[in-house]
Amino acid sequence: MKIESVPFFRMKFTRSEIDAVTRTIKSGWLTTGNISHQLEDKFCRYVEARYGAAVGSCTAGLHLALKVLGLSRGDEVITTPYTFVASTEAILHCGARPVFADIDPVTLNIDPNRIEEKITPRTRAVVPVHIAGLPCRMEIITRLARKHKLLIVNDSAHAIGAEFKGKKIGAYGDLSSFSFYATKNLTTAEGGIVTTNSRKLADEIRVLSLHGMDKKAWKRYLDQGSWYYEVVSLGYKYNLADMNAALGLAMLDRLDILQQKRERIASWYDQALVKFDEIELPARERDSKHAWHLYIIKLNLDKLKIGRDQFIRELTESGVGTSVHFIPLFLQPFYKGKYGLSQKKFPIAMSAFERVISLPFYPDLRKAEVKFVADAISKIISKHRKI
Repeated sequence: MKIESVPFFRMKFTRSEIDAVTRTIKSGWLTTGNISHQLEDKFCRYVEARYGAAVGSCTAGLHLALKVLGLSRGDEVITTPYTFVASTEAILHCGARPVFADIDPVTLNIDPNRIEEKITPRTRAVVPVHIAGLPCRMEIITRLARKHKLLIVNDSAHAIGAEFKGKKIGAYGDLSSFSFYATKNLTTAEGGIVTTNSRKLADEIRVLSLHGMDKKAWKRYLDQGSWYYEVVSLGYKYNLADMNAALGLAMLDRLDILQQKRERIASWYDQALVKFDEIELPARERDSKHAWHLYIIKLNLDKLKIGRDQFIRELTESGVGTSVHFIPLFLQPFYKGKYGLSQKKFPIAMSAFERVISLPFYPDLRKAEVKFVADAISKIISKHRKI
């Protein structure tokens, strides 16, 4: 069968996953209930955390994680400028101020040495973002946090299945927020979860995620429930519905298989692209297990006659879907204007942005499709290679 194009992303669901959602619909109970709580328990075991609270998105999870830790106006939170806007939105919604530290040029993750440079008496927390599924250097970040009495909230949107020094990312820090968005390694279409080793924090997040109602309120429409409920705090509408949770709960059964497929596809790309001096392959670290949410290449622009944007245009013309992860926050009008950010302050993040391309990457990507992408890249390089 001739391949004419390869999309950036597609997802196929199994019959068991479709049936799980259908059963939930037929049950008559669609919103937060037992299925959501089953997903919490099962996912926590997978990421080696004791407690979890399912939420409507990873962004909501980050917001609530910072909220229950007491972040407020005047506090500073150090994070990376090389991330999606959600990482910093959560900080701002707590009234705190984001402080940006530049990144490591190889891993694209926040540089721990730059973190220490940014610490002030007002610094309360660090939000590491594990880009593409490669863990940050958590031993250094943890050591810094202990030294300066800082909190750690992991933006683990890409990190389902990631491990650092033999421990899942969910085992690090005070709280971690994972994404179940449509393109993620595990999906509920929309959704996320906050994990922690503190029952108190998990309970507080669960209450805040449903209008501040006491944690038994979701049962009020069940036979064993009561119409009576109490609002114990000012909350949000951040809960995860059972209809969504059912999909994620069923997918968890094959998550290890899906992760193995991602690793295999990454190796196919490696084998196909390693011969090109014009490309830098995604970073690996010996003591980390990559979650392989994304496969990000970097162009060595000094070896090409064209820039990244033209390279993407020609890939698109060849039928290859791509994306860019990420447009740094210092280039976004809101953050640039509010904080007077300049790309000159973040030269490594800026350089990375100008070079990166995210290639098609998902569990059912076939080897022939990887070859199609690699052949398209080869043709572009041959056409625009500096001699």
